[in-house]
Amino acid sequence: MSLKRLLFRGAVRGLELLHRMHGLKGCYRVNLPLVEQPEKWLDLITIAFNNQSIINHQIKYVRAHVKDNFTYIVADNSSNPEASRQIRELCEREGVAYIRLPKNRLGMIGPSYSHASALNWVYRKIVKQRKPAYFGFIDHDLFPVRDVRVADYLQKQPVYGVKRARGKEWYLAAIMFFYRFDFVKDKKMDFMPVTPTDEYLDTGGGNWYDIYSRMNMDEMEFASVYTENFREGNLRHQDQVEIFDGRWLHTINGSYWLKVESKEDKIEGLIEKYEKELNV
Repeated sequence: MSLKRLLFRGAVRGLELLHRMHGLKGCYRVNLPLVEQPEKWLDLITIAFNNQSIINHQIKYVRAHVKDNFTYIVADNSSNPEASRQIRELCEREGVAYIRLPKNRLGMIGPSYSHASALNWVYRKIVKQRKPAYFGFIDHDLFPVRDVRVADYLQKQPVYGVKRARGKEWYLAAIMFFYRFDFVKDKKMDFMPVTPTDEYLDTGGGNWYDIYSRMNMDEMEFASVYTENFREGNLRHQDQVEIFDGRWLHTINGSYWLKVESKEDKIEGLIEKYEKELNV
């Protein structure tokens, strides 16, 4: 490993350690008891970031289409205080479980690292205390548009989601991934981007070491992926949507970390369009 990479890795881990040192004390939360959950329970978690509007849509469609016994949790990683206030007030009005995460300095390095640090924090501080039978993270711009039971994904295998293959390595993308808690509870979970050999594994890739490298990718099932344009142009983060398993609509780049033409006025119409088309 080059000196440059070693220094970068040290900076990332140092900033994440500072983030991890923040416990639950001082984190504003509502409707989120930190007690062990009933048998066959699902914790479905989203990392919110600076966009109240899409959380509003996600609440509506998760409630409409997720058929597990579940708790939907909004973990707020916003960098904008006003956006965070709007998300918090929305969750309070809707009776949704909410927690404001500690200040996340990994955003100085990049959005993938900020997102990964938030995932790590939530897993260690929330999931490991609640011990749900199943848990999963979905992007805040991912919406179920057909009925889905997450537990069904995990009957034949202990992990499921959107696969990203990089040479001989693979991982589940942070867009959507689900786990059986009993399978991972004693493993070293790490959602940080990593480069095990020559290939970069984005957010979620750190789980290659203790989880994915020990599983046979060819014997597993993963979410199907279909991409199409919803307006003129061919930019993934601006003009396209992804559909997973014919059930989940990903409108992509909901935090506008990549500055593109706004699509806020089209989100509701897109969800309704695919909800109608995919339920035929």
